[in-house]
Amino acid sequence: MIVDTISHLDRYTGLGKHFKTAAAYFTVHDPWALPDGRTEVNGENVFINTATNHLDRKEMAWEAHAEYADIQLILEGEERFGWSERAEMDPLDPVRDFRTCRAEPQMEFTLSAGQFVIFLPGEPHAPGNPTGRPADCRKAVIKVRCGSEEEKKG
Repeated sequence: MIVDTISHLDRYTGLGKHFKTAAAYFTVHDPWALPDGRTEVNGENVFINTATNHLDRKEMAWEAHAEYADIQLILEGEERFGWSERAEMDPLDPVRDFRTCRAEPQMEFTLSAGQFVIFLPGEPHAPGNPTGRPADCRKAVIKVRCGSEEEKKG
């Protein structure tokens, strides 16, 4: 897990060529101008899902991914996250690269506009939590493919 601000995204290009693609995209595109929905960057290697969510959970909902890293960038409002080093994982839905899991948070933190967190494949995380009372949060989730055969070659 990495936490930083969008102005420093280029520091993490060493994580792989698709991270370089994601960082390069934001050198010419304003993240605050992203439309809601899916934005194509580089096919299934890098794409962005942007939405405004009403955060009103009472308990954290845990998830993990096998093939993609999440760069979760807050555009408006605040969001509380949970992170854990280990969790009991449910079976993977390979179409969505998504699995639910059960974990106890080892760390909880809040991000506000302009900040992001990178969750690498296999890292249990709990996004989408309010910081107190229910509130709206606009967020872009940059999906970055990791560990594919193409990535290993390049």
